[in-house]
Amino acid sequence: MSEAITKLEEVPPGQSKRVTVEGQEVALFNVEGTLYALGNRCAHRSGPLVKGKIETVEETLAVRCPIHGWLFELATGRCLTRPSAGVPSFPVLCENGEVRLGR
Repeated sequence: MSEAITKLEEVPPGQSKRVTVEGQEVALFNVEGTLYALGNRCAHRSGPLVKGKIETVEETLAVRCPIHGWLFELATGRCLTRPSAGVPSFPVLCENGEVRLGR
């Protein structure tokens, strides 16, 4: 696991936050107390996923890119709109109020 990237209190339920980890933008999402981390840039036109809307699509939790609407599964980064595209996803660990990303 990496060093702490933010405090849990900075990403309350229903909110998202952009952080930079080793030069890469990461979008953190807190959905009802569960944290997800994806590469922040959409595979289509590099839209900021951190500003996207969280939706449930066929029982899959996803974020919709705010620019062109592509959908990315929060748990895996898999693109639901175009299966050949996707964004990196990262395991998240919360410990003592600090958020860390796995590799």
